[in-house]
Amino acid sequence: MRVKAGIALTAIVLTIAAIEIGLRLYLDAFGSERQKTLYLYSREEIQARQTLYQGMAFLNYGLSPSHEQVNSLGYRGPEIAMPKPERAFRIVAMGGSTTYGWHLEDWRDAYPHQLQRLLRDRYGYQGIEAINAGVPGYSSWESLVNLLLRVVELDPDMIIVFHGLNDVSARLIDPLHYDGLNRAKGFWVESGDPLPVSVLQRIALQRLGFSLDTQVALSEQFRLPDGFRYCGLEVGGAEPICGNLGMSASEVLASNPPVYFERNLRNMILFARAQDIDVVLLTWAYSPLAFEYPGGGVMHMAFRQAAVAEHNDIVRSLALERGVGLYDLAASMPTAARYFVNGVHMTAAGSAEMARQVAEYLVATNRLAR
Repeated sequence: MRVKAGIALTAIVLTIAAIEIGLRLYLDAFGSERQKTLYLYSREEIQARQTLYQGMAFLNYGLSPSHEQVNSLGYRGPEIAMPKPERAFRIVAMGGSTTYGWHLEDWRDAYPHQLQRLLRDRYGYQGIEAINAGVPGYSSWESLVNLLLRVVELDPDMIIVFHGLNDVSARLIDPLHYDGLNRAKGFWVESGDPLPVSVLQRIALQRLGFSLDTQVALSEQFRLPDGFRYCGLEVGGAEPICGNLGMSASEVLASNPPVYFERNLRNMILFARAQDIDVVLLTWAYSPLAFEYPGGGVMHMAFRQAAVAEHNDIVRSLALERGVGLYDLAASMPTAARYFVNGVHMTAAGSAEMARQVAEYLVATNRLAR
């Protein structure tokens, strides 16, 4: 009896092992990327293959060179020659997802590369290089540190700074936590517990209704300070409110004025000039239309429009005060739906239009002759 039971148990184990091995071989050879993520890849493999971001000293996070859109120095686009070629004029475009080109699958469609192409092909500046230093989620806090510690190593001749909504979002927090450290970004953490090794186990868990954490949003990679509170925005009536703060969104913004946005930009200008780097500031452009795309109502809300207008006024004033370049993109960028994905991020056509306008400004103001 024991022998039969042992044989039966061995047969079951071997059958399970054979199915496990077969599933692994099948998924590896024929599985879609989603299937491999759900059933095959380890946590480390998911991080390496799919995560755009990695933890970065003093910056919290940056782009991961393992991502197909990112070069070995951690910038979106092709490899960058180091040291800078002797006759190159290097422009570094700094900003958040609107500089990075969120929703644009090809780095060539983002405005920095389109700017480089126009300046070379249309205007004859063959030595122009435009590097995309935009990172989704970056505000002026991160761009300041990025300039100090990373971008300066690229030996840029010019930086173009394009910031707006992320700095507004950094103000929509409990006023008790509003300071120059931008605590809203918290502390970078490696995300997720180890996933089950067995393909069969993962399939069983999925069928039983258990959700495996195989995709991690950027916001989930931060551990916030104890007691930290964002604005829990409740949209209803004439004025959106931060229900958990007991204040309207406008009241929260009034309690958290854009003093750090101004300070960060001012410090970027001062540092760049000390390094003989020309500075061009862009006002932040958006579309106020209500888009059907998820999140498409973001800039349809009056309180955000008012806050962006505040920030754009600071950009204009700083440019005048410090004598740096200014292009008022907010005043000239068309707002038609064909140029925007969701009112915030531009389509390829929008990025091309932005690049066209910036290129015309740079040429007209003779900023490329050094």
